[in-house]
Amino acid sequence: MKIKALSFTILSSLLFTACGGGGSDSSTSSHGSIKDESEWYMYETGYSIEDQNLFSKLKFSFQDNQAFLNVEYTADGSNKYELDDLLSTYLASDGLYFPATTKTNLGYPFGTFSAKSATNWTYTPYSNEGQRTALKLTEKFEAVNLSGKPMSQYINGFDHFAGLDPVLSISAEKYSAYYVQKLKDKTFPSGSICLRSQTSSSNTDYAEVDTSSSIENFDPKNYFDFGYTIKNINNFQLYVSKDIEPNTSIESVLKLGSIYIYADYFNKGVYYSLATDIKQHEQYYDEVVSESGKDSSRAHYYKALLNGLKSECTLFNKTASIAIDAVR
Repeated sequence: MKIKALSFTILSSLLFTACGGGGSDSSTSSHGSIKDESEWYMYETGYSIEDQNLFSKLKFSFQDNQAFLNVEYTADGSNKYELDDLLSTYLASDGLYFPATTKTNLGYPFGTFSAKSATNWTYTPYSNEGQRTALKLTEKFEAVNLSGKPMSQYINGFDHFAGLDPVLSISAEKYSAYYVQKLKDKTFPSGSICLRSQTSSSNTDYAEVDTSSSIENFDPKNYFDFGYTIKNINNFQLYVSKDIEPNTSIESVLKLGSIYIYADYFNKGVYYSLATDIKQHEQYYDEVVSESGKDSSRAHYYKALLNGLKSECTLFNKTASIAIDAVR
């Protein structure tokens, strides 16, 4: 599981409580009023019908203005994971933000929050190298009342729609059919709420860095097919591709000492929007239908992706989580 800058592309991520010493807060959306909660949960579907569990589960806990991340269980039952798959390293104007390596009783420190509402929050990622304050990431959510709604559609939208599609379920998406069957007739109880990420933004340009591997014999002229620019962030040299697509990060490479490592570059402002993502997938679907026909397996596949994107959730409250755990 990769919590990609909490940009739930998805993080893609969190609601928190007691930030800034305030009391209980609530927010009203088209789905009613919700309150701050001290715990939110994220689920990622497994990949094999041989897995012990249908999901892997992450728990986000909040204490004062701090957030913590903990792995509750994994789909394969091993409860083993790499920290690089959970926590990101960031580069901003005040330096590198290396993630926590020591686990507390609540989990790994994740970030410090500076502003909040029930569906809006802003935080600075945790830095293991000392206090960093330049980078602030903001997530905006939509609250969804899940009471009585089918679990499969809101946990993993793609697997839900692919598993119900006979064209896909008998071919490449057999796991999706298994997923749907496991959750057949399972609905969320009263009081279940989820958050769907709407936009992700930052107050400054920054990069998310992959420290798990390096690039051998890096030559930017050969590496970037469409050319590149060089940006200097806190005296670190970052090679940024000129191949820029909307609503996503920009491929980059960071020079760290004598090695070169993969990075994703984000411009200041909104760098992900669910509404834009949906429009892009609608265009992809229309193109596939035009090229291959509406009844083609490709068209069915992209239709499942589109429908899933429109329905699945990012985070679940404790009431919803207890129900999900009961059928894991």
